[in-house]
Amino acid sequence: MDVRQLELFLAVVEEQTFTQAARRSFVSQSGLSSSIRALERELGATLFARSASGATLTAAGEAFLPRARRMLADATAAKRELMGLGSSRSLRLGSEQCLGDLVNLADVLTAFAPQQEGIEVFFQQAPSDSLLRDLRSGRLDAALIAGPPGESGARLIQDLEVTVLRQEPFVLLVPRSHPLASESSVALAALRPERLVDFAPSWPARSILDQALSEAGVSRRATVEVTDVHMLLSLVEYGFGVAVVPQSFSAKPEAASLVALPLTGTRPCWETALALSPQAGTAARAFASMFLVDVPG
Repeated sequence: MDVRQLELFLAVVEEQTFTQAARRSFVSQSGLSSSIRALERELGATLFARSASGATLTAAGEAFLPRARRMLADATAAKRELMGLGSSRSLRLGSEQCLGDLVNLADVLTAFAPQQEGIEVFFQQAPSDSLLRDLRSGRLDAALIAGPPGESGARLIQDLEVTVLRQEPFVLLVPRSHPLASESSVALAALRPERLVDFAPSWPARSILDQALSEAGVSRRATVEVTDVHMLLSLVEYGFGVAVVPQSFSAKPEAASLVALPLTGTRPCWETALALSPQAGTAARAFASMFLVDVPG
């Protein structure tokens, strides 16, 4: 049982639906559900009665509720006391330019910063390779990064503490009028005659796709490079080309009019992860605790 599980439990209690609780807590609904199930397994009791209309506490949940509130209050008080003992009064955070629907960073940062009394929070967006360099040099305390899939769960990468948050496949995005839109899936080889709308080479999604196309023996007919996800989606919507992107990008509202097709054969995948520098302190770990692992088992 950890603090994040307690926070998610109380969010469901207060919102009375898993959907609203997940939105409020900045996690996916599947991730929140997984956390609640893990908590129920640990306690050996069902905490919520789930129905189409929402979630209500069971008798066990009612009994656990006051204890959960006390434990969370104690943990919050302890964190504030310990943070007051640290010497660093700043927290430096970074993120890859786009993380799909993994998290709404504007909401997370707005909710997180006021909790860090007396600590100045700095934030920057940059390519993952640049973020990793800054983490190793100590210029950043924590960062959300992306890259090719590795080993799931928590691990060390050159002294950085890295926890995978999500692994997902790429999909092909096409406009509804495109000949491929009626297919149930498509192989990368089918893209030989297509014009691809690509991210810039500095984006991890681009390097992952380059590798997959090379393995599939596919050469680009032409390349259009952008540095903005919304521009990429707009170009596809207007029929300028097609795009191969991480699946979660297709969940953006700007992609609502596009068709997302699963890939067969050589299938590029990527993972998003949270990395902590070797010097990460209490505040950086508090930031890390706001994220929930969402890796399929």
